[in-house]
Amino acid sequence: MSPKNRIKPNGFKYLIATLVILIVVYSFKLNSDYKKLEDAFSEQKIELQAELDEIIEDYKNINVKNKDLSQRLVKEINKIIVLRDSIKNLEKSNYNLIVKYSRKIVKLERENRRLFIQVDSLNKQNYELLQENIVVKNELEEKNASQKTLSKKNRSLLKERKVLKAKVGIAEVIKVNSISATAMKERSSGKLTTTSRSRRTDAFKIKFNLEANPVTTPGKKEILIQILDENGEIIASKGDKKVKSGETIVYSDNLFANYDNNQLGVVSLILVNRDDISKGVYRINTYVDGHFTGRTEVKLR
Repeated sequence: MSPKNRIKPNGFKYLIATLVILIVVYSFKLNSDYKKLEDAFSEQKIELQAELDEIIEDYKNINVKNKDLSQRLVKEINKIIVLRDSIKNLEKSNYNLIVKYSRKIVKLERENRRLFIQVDSLNKQNYELLQENIVVKNELEEKNASQKTLSKKNRSLLKERKVLKAKVGIAEVIKVNSISATAMKERSSGKLTTTSRSRRTDAFKIKFNLEANPVTTPGKKEILIQILDENGEIIASKGDKKVKSGETIVYSDNLFANYDNNQLGVVSLILVNRDDISKGVYRINTYVDGHFTGRTEVKLR
């Protein structure tokens, strides 16, 4: 080897020293970069987990009454919890998975926005429906209150009407005055004359006046006359009829009068069998249009 190509011992030492220094520097740099990368990895893991925890909390705070949407929320929460736990257990060497999970989180956030918009829309609809229900409920309550008030007024009016009807009914009754009853006997000539003897009585003559009444309806009025002996037995029964009191009476005569709201005289002649007439007091009752209107008596000896 020529002297020119030979490396000087001192120069070789410097070369070795320089290489060692370079290797140390490079190793230190590699170690420093690795440490930074490792710290960044740990920091990114923590951030991703924190972000997923926030998303989970957001889901849990959603109050949804819709059954299908609520089930979907539960499904999404479980999916996010699995992803968070996967990141938590991620090894330091799996740097590429951090990027993958970051993309997943971005996708989740997009889905969250869509889902939350849907939830907000449903909540808004529910709120509007609730407000409508409140309005309808208030309207129903007002109507019910109004109905109760009207029912109360109606009951009051019906009661007043009933009282008024009763008063009008009383006012419509045609009263009878100047009622009198006379026993009559028939002479051989066929003429009837008065008598006070029971064994000669062939008829009873009843006279009375229908008083004027401008309230009652004019027209044909039915009149019933009842003759009773001291035992309450009907004399000369002609039939029976139900009157306004609800009682069914047996009458001795019935006739009709054309009433024009003015005073009207009425005469009834009721023929009897002498054999049925005995001594005593006979009571005569009158009914006009089904109402009891008067009473008189005649005594026979």
